Amino acid sequence: MAYDLPSQASTGQDASFAAPDSVQEQYDTIFYLVRQTTGARHVTIQFDGAPTHPAPEGLACIQAPLVHQGRRIGILRAYAHEFESGAAHMLAGFAVLAAEHHALWSVAHCDMLTRALTRRAFMVDLGRAVATWSRSGVACSLIVFDLDHFKKVNDTYGHAAGDAVLRAVAHVVQSELRPCDRLGRLGGEEFGVILLADVEAAMEIAERLRAVIEGTIVRDFPSIDFTASLGVASCSAQTDTRDSLMSAADEFLYQAKEAGRNRVMGPVHAAACELWD
Repeated sequence: MAYDLPSQASTGQDASFAAPDSVQEQYDTIFYLVRQTTGARHVTIQFDGAPTHPAPEGLACIQAPLVHQGRRIGILRAYAHEFESGAAHMLAGFAVLAAEHHALWSVAHCDMLTRALTRRAFMVDLGRAVATWSRSGVACSLIVFDLDHFKKVNDTYGHAAGDAVLRAVAHVVQSELRPCDRLGRLGGEEFGVILLADVEAAMEIAERLRAVIEGTIVRDFPSIDFTASLGVASCSAQTDTRDSLMSAADEFLYQAKEAGRNRVMGPVHAAACELWD
């Protein structure tokens, strides 16, 4: 996951969706300690893959990498007119603490097989995205998809092959998404994607994901072919809650399977979907 977390409350339209509340609270404590010990006026954590926010003007900057299991995952930055003595050394210590917090959050909220969000974490983020749409009108769409005839993969090639397919699908889908989007594993071979996008953009993204999944080659099992069916729903007067949005996407997923699988269905005229087959 990728977040860019400022030390001061943001008024950006998707700020409440940017990071889980429990994570934000933990980083708020780190931000406070960094400011108190280094003299910093502003502190940010930028995880790799997240967009970079402009630095405050007129302030000097020190930074320390966030490293987990030998791999850099982000940067902790502090800004001040003048830093306290030893500020860089203290910031490095806080960077270790921040990386540990992030690792603990990942263990609790990410599916261990696919590294997508767990269903519970995904539903929390979906509720937050719908609330943001309701409060400020930020577009919110949901894609629900699952792999067609996935049981045949397990029965024919074994569960190790099935796990490899799930990992590969999660990887290629995540590579197509923006830092503000969310991928979650809802259970078995079913996944969900939260998009800060309107229905037209969501349908285009869903079709791109369908094509990418169909073209995926699993390195250790190159002979396995698989496809996905996708349902798309967007926040509207009829889908103005988390559960109603999920129900609508599930219904379109069911329609995609009934129509022959390996296709996208959503709240547009059926003829538009047929053009993509």
